[in-house]
Amino acid sequence: MTDSKNPLYTLTFTARKRRRPYNRYSGILRTHRFYIEYYRLLDGQKPLEVIEKSEPLIAFPVRFKEFALEFARELGGEVIGNRRIEIARSGTYYDKHVIVLPNEIAFRRHLLFTLTVSTYRNLGEARFNSLKNIMLAMNANLLNIMSTMAIDRYNELRITGKPTWMWYMLRVARALKVLYRLD
Repeated sequence: MTDSKNPLYTLTFTARKRRRPYNRYSGILRTHRFYIEYYRLLDGQKPLEVIEKSEPLIAFPVRFKEFALEFARELGGEVIGNRRIEIARSGTYYDKHVIVLPNEIAFRRHLLFTLTVSTYRNLGEARFNSLKNIMLAMNANLLNIMSTMAIDRYNELRITGKPTWMWYMLRVARALKVLYRLD
């Protein structure tokens, strides 16, 4: 899959409880919100153990989980695990996919893709395809700068405990949308 010198990156989706039920949705989305979590693997580490025992490199609320899964597969990601998680006292389940991305460029492309997708209210097939094509053709230098800004904002702002920390991180994706005229 990759050289032993390069670290692998893995991602997973986790449902976290909302403060108040959101009546616009039904099912699990009424009481929970999905977060995407990215983890960095060092040489010889097993992805499932890292997810269970360590803190994520970056985590944020994600929308359109299916598009994120499809884009990860397109980047060469492999689904290595799929657990069915039960939400306590509700009788509902969700699938927790564990996906390994092959290299750092794929990780950065996927990170910017999911950040940008999370800023949309409605995402159709045409928007998905145009965003996907932009991410696949993006210059590696710009990709590195934008994803590093998002990770730095995450590390600086999540510690503050303010409920708006994620919106400051999503500004990186909004800047990308303006840069490529995606709105």
